[in-house]
Formats: sequence, structure tokens, C-alpha cells
Amino acid sequence: MIYGSLIGKRFDGATFDSFKVDAGNRAAIEACKRLVAGESDGVVLLGPVGGGKTHLLVATAREFDRLHSSIPERHTPEEFVRLPSLDELMASQKDSCDYSIPSLKQSEISHHAHVQFWAILDLVAALRKDSMEDNGQLPDRCLRCDLLVLDDLGREKISEFVLQELQRIIDYRYRQMLPIAVASNMKRGEIASVYGEHTISRWLHSCEVIGLKGADYRIEGGE
Repeated sequence: MIYGSLIGKRFDGATFDSFKVDAGNRAAIEACKRLVAGESDGVVLLGPVGGGKTHLLVATAREFDRLHSSIPERHTPEEFVRLPSLDELMASQKDSCDYSIPSLKQSEISHHAHVQFWAILDLVAALRKDSMEDNGQLPDRCLRCDLLVLDDLGREKISEFVLQELQRIIDYRYRQMLPIAVASNMKRGEIASVYGEHTISRWLHSCEVIGLKGADYRIEGGE
């Protein structure tokens, strides 16, 4: 399941298949696919506005959710059998010493991936609201979710509180080797200046940091 910011109607069709691949962004989409496949701990997409970074993050979140969620096997009516009544079950177990606890097969258990997708402005507002209400639940979800996606990093107004929370989340996920996907218009040096050298160092060590090049898709009528 994907939680966090509303992705919005504009990106309803944002998938890997619908992404316009060219020489300037091919490395980015391939890195996102490796993240989804579990072949890396993260991807950081850097580049100017309109390069398709949000499209790729949305596609990454959706594909990760699809591949890492499972639904119990469906059975046809012909496969169902009549269950014995309680009296029949008790009678059949009268002379038995089998008191094992009933269990389900793995294929019979639903599992939904937990993806937190946040436009950074929405995340900052939500973190402040969460702090004022003294919940503390949102930071924990960002710390421990299966995949954390942060879009438009750098657009937020940095305060000591915001910086501390973002650094704490990034540091925890780095230490626990939990995947993260980030997009920003900032350059590496700017990220280091705003969020600290340790932040960009962690990403360079654990993530694929990719620079996108190319025309502004929005001006050309894309996303």
C-alpha cells in the first residue's frame, strides 16, 4: 500500500512503460528498476525541473508495491470441500493426541508492501502537525516502511526541527539498509550544504546517485 501524499490525477498513468526514455534519463530509469528488484538500497535522482523525476518516483513506488505485495491464492468452487461440524471434529479427535494449533500456508496469507510516498512540502507539514499533536507516528512510519520516497527535496523551508527529523530518518534507513528513493533539483554540493556532508556521503555509499539531463517535459507537453 502507498501512503503519504496524494499522488494526483496528473500522474495516474505514470509507470515505467509510459516513461519517455532517452540518453539523458536512461541511467535513471534503470537505477529505479534495480531498486524495485532489490538490487540496490536506493536511488537519488538529481536534475533540473521537468526532467521526469516525479514520474520515475511514482512508477517506482507503484512497481515496488505491486512486486512486494502478495494476495492469497484464489480457488475455484470445485476445489472447496464441506467442512465437518463441530461435533464431527470433536468425535474424530476423541482418541487423538494432536493438539497442534491450526495454521495457514504462506500462500494463504496476504502481505502488502508499506510504501511512504511524500512530496517534501507535504511531509514537512505533516511532521509539524504530528509533532504538535504529540503523536510521533509519522516519523516512525518513515523510519521503518518498506520503501520511503521523497520527491522535490530542497523545496521545503529548513528549520532545526525539520532538518533534525530528515537527518534522523535518512540515518536510520542507511544503518538498517532500508531502501529510499529521492528526487531533487539540487546539486550534490547543495545537498551537503543544506542537509550535511553525512547525508550525501550516506547516499553516495548506499544509493545510485543519478543526474538527469534533457529538455523540460512540462514545456514539451509531458510530465
